Amino acid sequence: MVKKPLIPLHFTGSFSYMSNKSIEKEAFLRRDQTDLNDRGITVASIDALAADRVAFLAIPTNSSEVHTATVGFDDRNAKADEIVVAIREVIGIAKTTFGVKSPIYKGFDIKSLSTLTPNELYNQSGNVVLRGGQNMTAMALKGLTAGMLTNITTLSGELLVLIAATPILESGAKIITGNRHTAANVLYDNMKDKCEIAKNYYFDRNKTKYNDYVVYDVVPKSIDRSGNVAAFGYKSPRTADITGAKVFRLRVTEGDSLEFFFGMKKGGTPPAGVLTVTPNPNIFVTKTAAQLGYDALAGIIFLNVHNPNSTICSFFLKMG
Repeated sequence: MVKKPLIPLHFTGSFSYMSNKSIEKEAFLRRDQTDLNDRGITVASIDALAADRVAFLAIPTNSSEVHTATVGFDDRNAKADEIVVAIREVIGIAKTTFGVKSPIYKGFDIKSLSTLTPNELYNQSGNVVLRGGQNMTAMALKGLTAGMLTNITTLSGELLVLIAATPILESGAKIITGNRHTAANVLYDNMKDKCEIAKNYYFDRNKTKYNDYVVYDVVPKSIDRSGNVAAFGYKSPRTADITGAKVFRLRVTEGDSLEFFFGMKKGGTPPAGVLTVTPNPNIFVTKTAAQLGYDALAGIIFLNVHNPNSTICSFFLKMG
């Protein structure tokens, strides 16, 4: 289910279409400014339209926030990986001490350790430390030390700080989107109002100029693809009738990371420099098909999504 944006757009065409049209309409308005001056289309008002476009283009897209956000999520995931190693060591000692069927071992309550989210790891780590402390005497004979439990406590505290930081990253992406939508609406509304004035003026005077000011609200054609990729596996989403200029917006929704690339066949070894996308709930990584390796003449036409991890990962992408 797609959430409704906090600041909806006043148009359904793409940002690129709207921006390019504003340049075109500005040129027509400057050409006809003398005719339209008495209708409020002054040089200053046309300059204001140009300034609205500059203001809109100055706002970064979400893709420009990818680096900062990715670093934050990578730090969180790296810390979670450290806790997994530390907990696995203690759980292993509990297993060899009490056996898999023992109520004491089951009391550690860790299942599918490598699939737990960072939040779940943080919540479970306290119980591991508690159970380890309660059974220190028996488990010490198999290698458990107080330092191992202290290490888990320290790592979980560090993980909590990184978990708490991720909503800020998500909020930052939403702020960028909101600012961009606001500026886009200002530009579009200004352009549309001036074009309506010009259309009314030229309706019976000059049909050619009337048509120059028509603004079509084009609905962009976007195709969604999503799926799960098994550990060390591949998925090849359908991408029929594309060109190298086709825009792909990529996001990893679950798991550690996924690699996206075009190849001559479905599957195969990822090329050097393959694009790796890490999880981010709000930000898409934007690339053209050509940037992902697409080359129709060379037969490189199959989009591959490769999972280099030992756990299942999920993706969501938009084409167009």
